[in-house]
Amino acid sequence: MKGYIFDMDGTLLDSIKAWHNIGNRYLESLGLDTDPDLDDKLAHLELLEGAEYMNNQFHLNKTNEEIVKDIKNIIKDKYEHEILLKEGVKDFLQKCQDSHYKMCVLTASDSSLAKKAFQRLGILKYFDDVYACYEICLTKTNPQSYIEVAKRMGLKPTECIIVEDALYAIKTAKKAGFYVKAIYDKFNDNDWETIKDIADESYYTFKDMKI
Repeated sequence: MKGYIFDMDGTLLDSIKAWHNIGNRYLESLGLDTDPDLDDKLAHLELLEGAEYMNNQFHLNKTNEEIVKDIKNIIKDKYEHEILLKEGVKDFLQKCQDSHYKMCVLTASDSSLAKKAFQRLGILKYFDDVYACYEICLTKTNPQSYIEVAKRMGLKPTECIIVEDALYAIKTAKKAGFYVKAIYDKFNDNDWETIKDIADESYYTFKDMKI
């Protein structure tokens, strides 16, 4: 193995709570009625996809790009000032760097938010690049998303390890032919037993994860 591709939210960062009910918070900011099932409907969508869904569903009369910008403005303060690393992340990244692994991030969120948080938390230096799904025009429901990032790293899927917390993304990475390490997040607690069955390795914290 020569490289790692890390997820961000719920994997490197303890940030899932920051996104909780973000769709309804946005609707409320526009003075619109909310949808109690909206979180579930947006859960597997990256930002631009989520914006498109909300635009179509709630007739927002905005461009999808404007909606993404609005949502980023709602949540950016948490990435800039509040969100913390998951336990053991920095030490694990340092061990990977010491062992000369290439490292990148693929996030369904926004790469600018990621870089601001990573810079504040002292881990941006470990990554060759930080990719958002919308930047490579592929979502984590498509196996090609991971293959494309590995290609940009100069690696084959068989040379790269994926670290994810979400069941759907772990399924996709396995389908793409990658070795997958799962990290626990309390927001995926209901899926944890299934995740352990599918992933090649599973850990509750990065403190326990083997390089």
